[in-house]
Amino acid sequence: MKTISIVNLKGGVGKTVTAVNLAAILATEYGARVLLIDADHQGNASKFYRIPAEPGSLADLFEGMAACYTDLIQHTIYRGLDVIPADMSLAALDLDGSLPDDVHGRPPRERALRALTDLRDAVIEDDAYDYIIIDCPPAFSLASISAIAASTDIVIPLKPGGFEIDGMAELTRQVESVRRVSPSVRIAGVLLTMWYNDPDIIGVEDWLRKNSGQRVFNSHIRLSRPVDKSVLGGEPICQWSPTSGAARDYRAWVREYLGGVDDGETA
Repeated sequence: MKTISIVNLKGGVGKTVTAVNLAAILATEYGARVLLIDADHQGNASKFYRIPAEPGSLADLFEGMAACYTDLIQHTIYRGLDVIPADMSLAALDLDGSLPDDVHGRPPRERALRALTDLRDAVIEDDAYDYIIIDCPPAFSLASISAIAASTDIVIPLKPGGFEIDGMAELTRQVESVRRVSPSVRIAGVLLTMWYNDPDIIGVEDWLRKNSGQRVFNSHIRLSRPVDKSVLGGEPICQWSPTSGAARDYRAWVREYLGGVDDGETA
């Protein structure tokens, strides 16, 4: 089973759009069993799939109030795709010591850091899903550290730009710090989003491939109006506009990520 965290310290780079579309493609086009975990207190992945944070949310797991991950799972309209939602209570958690220890005597911070690793291990034991996808917050918070530590793969969506490149460099340093305690974590690659055919954009892409030290996927996600419309409609781009450039790009990227041949649909 793969646990994939979609991570970027900057907002507005297509992080949640990538998470919800990756989950949908794996479930609807590959027949995989997918658990999408919304670890961002903004709850945008949950809202996209019309999943309320009641009766429980990811915050309950971090607080030690959920007895089992299955208590938090909600089903989407897509077969094989389930969600654990998040809301602002995730940001409001007091993880500095005022919460009580859990039933195992672990203090709150340690419990939070291990929360998603424990969930992952339980999912593996139950053989419940083929993929866990975690939409991380745009900050190096306890939720994102917990997600990275539980992951096999980190995918970094990146809008080509100077500030975004600086942010990626900091993120890779932080991931390396987590790898000291979770050495199996790897950065699977950088996915360029909001891409368009412009000499400056192409120059940034070339620079990243030569200098970032990370794999940059051959596939990129074009800047596309149907993506915004699909978000408003709460429907994955491959269902909302199957022949749009972004839909074809996301399919090509998933094939590449899973080890298939990049068929050159991106341009």
